[in-house]
Amino acid sequence: MFDNILGQKELTERLGCEFLRGELPGSLLFAGPPLSAKLSTALELARVLSCDGKALWSCTCSQCIMHRTLSHPDVLVLGPKAFREELHIAAEMLGRNPGAASRYFFVRSARKLIKRFDRALYEGEENRLNKILPLLNSVSESIFSCLPEEAGGLGNEDAKKEADKLLASLFKLEEALPESTAVFQLRAMGFWSRLAPLGRKKTVIIEHADTMLESSRNAILKILEEPPEHCTFILTTSRKQAIIPTVLSRLRPYQFLQRNEESSRLVIKRIFRNEDSNSSSLESYINSHRSISGKELYKAAADFMLALSDKLDSSVFSGHGGSRTFLDAGLLEHYGPAPGLDEAMENLFRLTKNFGAGDDAYSWTFAAFLEKCSEILALQLRHKNANTETIRLSELFNKLAKDAMIRKTDYKLQGTALCQRLAGSFLRFAAESRLSGREVSIT
Repeated sequence: MFDNILGQKELTERLGCEFLRGELPGSLLFAGPPLSAKLSTALELARVLSCDGKALWSCTCSQCIMHRTLSHPDVLVLGPKAFREELHIAAEMLGRNPGAASRYFFVRSARKLIKRFDRALYEGEENRLNKILPLLNSVSESIFSCLPEEAGGLGNEDAKKEADKLLASLFKLEEALPESTAVFQLRAMGFWSRLAPLGRKKTVIIEHADTMLESSRNAILKILEEPPEHCTFILTTSRKQAIIPTVLSRLRPYQFLQRNEESSRLVIKRIFRNEDSNSSSLESYINSHRSISGKELYKAAADFMLALSDKLDSSVFSGHGGSRTFLDAGLLEHYGPAPGLDEAMENLFRLTKNFGAGDDAYSWTFAAFLEKCSEILALQLRHKNANTETIRLSELFNKLAKDAMIRKTDYKLQGTALCQRLAGSFLRFAAESRLSGREVSIT
């Protein structure tokens, strides 16, 4: 068991021992940095708990067969997650190393996303699925063609073509994911968890539990207070400190470690089936599969933010009458003078293909761009010259960015228009705030 979890030996040995001794709790917290195998470990534990045999990695019981393709009905997966890079890697694997392992990796990568639209999570809220149901059904059916040939899949070349075609549809499904675990999903999950399992155990996995809103936190707290005996709950987080104490007190913590270079290279070689990669970390390997690198997007976001600063005729960030201190790291020295605002946005739109307006492979960039802007503001808030104006204007920008993201997600508005609207609104409200010396309402 846990043969597929690399770089977390002590933790998986602990889980294995607790399972064999019958000492596993009903509610667990997997905490640790990104890319530390928290979800993979949770899915493997779900398989172990369901196995009709001895829970060996190579077990061929009916329960393990379903778990291997993430098609077991006794598992629910909730929570926000970025899938794009993993799906790109999975599709690439089918061309570079088209064996059964690569086939299963692609199918599992796709089903990690598909499972978040499980009908059990939308009990009583089926209308929320209506818009994407045709796409969801189509993807769910087409994914079978990517299974190994002995399991009914197509030949290598045809499976690769099918996987490439599926990517755009999977990206559209990703866009439909809620930004945090919705309270209606948790209530539906609570009802589902009390129904009898098909196999030995049910497992609920909630990723990024720290992002839950107050109503969702209250809902999961009620479930964890009296969890059903036949259901195991696994919450994951990269920010344990952001989970409220009343929820933490009901979870047994398991701390995942940051993978070192040796274990990262082993994951790239054994899991991603790439023996020729020069990447020394999982982060750099995954970033190499982005349609845009994180550094390129950060540069575009920095130019955008600096251009906004220039547009106000004085520093948006320091408020010292024309002088500007921007970031401890010396962003201006690193990147050079910022372009004008129009040029900065033109460069940004060119880089992101208008935020994916004409290319679905870039549709993730609007949310990522706003995240980079938020990172820049957070860094600025830690700068030695940060003051009350820094805080006020940072909060203003973040409010406007959140509004833009809602309009993008809920109303499907064009990212380019929303970016222009964000810039204009920020400049107007920032000028009003500077003149009045206080926060202004954006409603």
